[in-house]
Amino acid sequence: EYAVPLKLADLDGMKQADIAEKLNLSLPATKSRIQRARQLLKAEFLVCCNLETDARGNLISFAVKESCTPLKNYQAKNNL
Repeated sequence: EYAVPLKLADLDGMKQADIAEKLNLSLPATKSRIQRARQLLKAEFLVCCNLETDARGNLISFAVKESCTPLKNYQAKNNL
């Protein structure tokens, strides 16, 4: 429900109006889903990572928390 609109907007660079048309959604529904997806993704990052940002809120660095088993396993598997 949220992942596809977010991917199309933020990773594929599609315009929200084009996403709405592609997914047969209204533009307000598309905007809402993208915003909600960003909020949910941010919440997951805050659970699993220590984030450092600059004064403007831009990400400077991050570290995976020891308590975040899925990301720790991913790091180990991919030699990160």
